[in-house]
Amino acid sequence: MSSKGFQDLASLRELKIYKCPKLTSLPEKDMLRSLGYLCISSCPLLKEECSSDKGREWSKISHIPLVLIDFKAVIPRESN
Repeated sequence: MSSKGFQDLASLRELKIYKCPKLTSLPEKDMLRSLGYLCISSCPLLKEECSSDKGREWSKISHIPLVLIDFKAVIPRESN
């Protein structure tokens, strides 16, 4: 995903990514700075990259107040 398409989205508050099975990365963290909510669903490769323990994309989303991946809150973490 090229960050060039996100240059004019500095005021973006919510982003939903759905059914993108080949997507493996997000735009640079600066492009996501204004997000308050991110929802990722049916994106298995991106889900793996956004995991808190080993994902390369975690640093890009860790500042977002509410992140859902496959309808499970990863930020804040759901209690088991």
